[in-house]
Amino acid sequence: MKRSLWLLIIVGICGFMSSCQKPFEQPVDVVIPVTYDTDAVQFFDSASISDTISKNALNSFIKALKDSSLWSKFIAIYPMVGGSATSAMYNLKDPRNSDDAFRLTFNGAPLFSQTGVLFPTNNDYADTHFSDSLFTYDDNAISYYSLTQNTVDGYDMGCADNATYYNEFAIYNGGDASNWFGYYAFGINPAKTVGLFMMSSTLSDVKRYENGIPTDAKGSAPTAGATNFPVLIGYVYAADSGGHRECGLATIGQGLSDSEALTFYHIVQNFEASLGR
Repeated sequence: MKRSLWLLIIVGICGFMSSCQKPFEQPVDVVIPVTYDTDAVQFFDSASISDTISKNALNSFIKALKDSSLWSKFIAIYPMVGGSATSAMYNLKDPRNSDDAFRLTFNGAPLFSQTGVLFPTNNDYADTHFSDSLFTYDDNAISYYSLTQNTVDGYDMGCADNATYYNEFAIYNGGDASNWFGYYAFGINPAKTVGLFMMSSTLSDVKRYENGIPTDAKGSAPTAGATNFPVLIGYVYAADSGGHRECGLATIGQGLSDSEALTFYHIVQNFEASLGR
């Protein structure tokens, strides 16, 4: 009798415990929404950027520049995203559709794709509406991220090839010189024309950088002088040829130190990699 009573008690307890257990549930993946930087959101709206890959890449790019105190160094940043003239024309620093915001006006018939913008002929280029007279001669920089490996003698960015002071630079040009606020380098022949190329003028010197590394450690002291032409991307006025190298990013801003140039290169590399180009 006692044994039967204990069995009933045990069965009752087990039944109660079983009824209290929650049914087994599959784990649910929690998706944490990305909080986009306000500058990124403004650019998305202007350039009609809607795909997640581009939005996340741009957001991370902006945050990296701000975290490294480089964001304020730039006047114009052209990410060349979206695959159209409309998406590629906007300045990340000021994405208004106006000349005084330094948005791009495309000349000719550039080729737009998800990888960037290609300027295939001398009639194809982008006008930034930013005159070199706006630069502080000893505190400025321009940069061009090339996605094309070639040995075309031609200018990729700058002002003019027939005006005093010139202010132009070529990623590759074996038959002419790059000139930038007193810097003069004849016969530029890098083995690799893919990557970030930059001219930077500071109080002490003007340097050419290739993938964050100065190619001329001594450089030269900057000199005052402007062509009063706007900076072009993909060509310069009255040049024999443009570089015909696809542009994945271009910038206009203040001069960078060696350490800042290297940091900027790594940030750009991460940005390009996150876009898969």
